[in-house]
Amino acid sequence: MLEVNFSESTITILIAAGAVLLLSIFISFVSRLAFKILSRRYSNDSTTGIGQIILKVIDIPIFLFILSLGFLAAYLLLAISESPFLDPLNDTNEVATTIWRVLVIGLTTFTVARLIDGTIEWYLINISENTNTKWDDTLLPTVRRIVPMAIYAIGALIAIDSIGISISPILAGLGIGGLAVALAVQPTLSNFFAGTYVVTEGELKPGDFIELEGGPSGYVEDVGWRSTKIRSRFNNLIIIPNSRMAESIVTNFFSPTPAMNVVVTCGVSYESNLHQVQEIALEEANALIEESEDAITETAPFFGFSNFGDSNIDFFIFLQAVDRGGTFKIKSELIKRIHTRFTEENIEINYPVRKLVMPAAESVETLLDEVTGQ
Repeated sequence: MLEVNFSESTITILIAAGAVLLLSIFISFVSRLAFKILSRRYSNDSTTGIGQIILKVIDIPIFLFILSLGFLAAYLLLAISESPFLDPLNDTNEVATTIWRVLVIGLTTFTVARLIDGTIEWYLINISENTNTKWDDTLLPTVRRIVPMAIYAIGALIAIDSIGISISPILAGLGIGGLAVALAVQPTLSNFFAGTYVVTEGELKPGDFIELEGGPSGYVEDVGWRSTKIRSRFNNLIIIPNSRMAESIVTNFFSPTPAMNVVVTCGVSYESNLHQVQEIALEEANALIEESEDAITETAPFFGFSNFGDSNIDFFIFLQAVDRGGTFKIKSELIKRIHTRFTEENIEINYPVRKLVMPAAESVETLLDEVTGQ
């Protein structure tokens, strides 16, 4: 029967290693219990708080960290022992430390990624819905997908570097590969970054009526990362790449307010009484403002003569409508009212007129004689 004799120093090392391991296990379970108690206190709230999310995320990683630290400490005590029985563990402390370091990097990476994901989810549920802007509703889901992948990639590079493998060639390869990918997806990236600008600016909202310089016009249906969708006046869906939106001059007819100015132009004959023309036009405009739901009553109409035209003395009258749709109704109704009143008051709106001045009869006969040579 094989007998194993342990020296006093070996027994001391084994007891110390066991004590360290048991202490780490005890502390890890105490921390786990403490996190559960704190989590229950937060769970009494009607909504999930950010504190509860943090506790939920870091609970298991801290438990594993304390446990792994105890195992590492116990193993190092055994590895540095001079006992012949523990000779196989000599010179392995660096390997154990490296393995533990990689494990800690993995735990840290996992914890940070989950913490960011949980924080963004909490913001979207509890805060984003109550804000006036919509950029966070559109931006944060994309950030939520991209940031964890970036954190895992950084964590993997740090772990590789910690075991003694140079990451410089990997970074160089990733740089060249990233450049190739960026060139391949340049249109998509261009639309994405332009979409970032369009979304974060917050100047376009669903329901706004916009018009691109030299391009289409319509009501905004959706502002996305790649494109903006508008519905034309003919009820057709138009998809505009965000790179085009960022480079174009865009007129938003609903910003800063939906109210729009209405200008009606006309002209009366030179024989008209201009004071009477102004009085009648303002009367009809004021009556329309009082009766129409599409007119803004706080803004008084403004009348003015603009210029001496070829056939008429031109004038304009200005008032405001509540929105773009109201401008068409207001303008149409005001034109009808002014035309009806001018007809009743015998105020003439001339057709285009040209006055021909003929020479006297004797001058005509003289001119004919000169032409015929008589």
